[in-house]
Amino acid sequence: MILLSAAGPAAALGKNGSLEVHEFGLFYNQNQSGCVFDLYGEDLNFNNDYFKSGCTGGTSNVNDNTESYRNRDVYAWKVATDANIDGNVGEIPSGYSGNASTNFKNKISSATFTLHP
Repeated sequence: MILLSAAGPAAALGKNGSLEVHEFGLFYNQNQSGCVFDLYGEDLNFNNDYFKSGCTGGTSNVNDNTESYRNRDVYAWKVATDANIDGNVGEIPSGYSGNASTNFKNKISSATFTLHP
C-alpha cells in the first residue's frame, strides 16, 4: 500500500520579483530598494536574467547591476563577480542585509547557497 501525503504550502518560486521567506535577493539600488532579483536556487550566470517591470530598474539586466542584498534563507549565500562563482567571492549569512561593498557593487554575476545553515 502506498500512502501519499498532502502537499505542504507552496514553496517560494524565485525570480518572480518578490523576496519571500527562504529566498536570497539582490536589489537594483542601495538599501534594499528598487527592483529585487529573488533566488530560491543557485544561478551561476546572471547574463540572461532581468528584473521584473514595475519598479526602479525594471527590465534591466541583473548581471553587474545590483547594489544591495537581503538573505531571507536559512542558508548562507555566496555571490561572485564572475559567472560560475568565480572572480571575487563573498558570503552573506542567513538573515543579513546590507549594501554591496566596493568590490561587489554593480559587479555581481552569479550566486549559490551554501550547504551549512
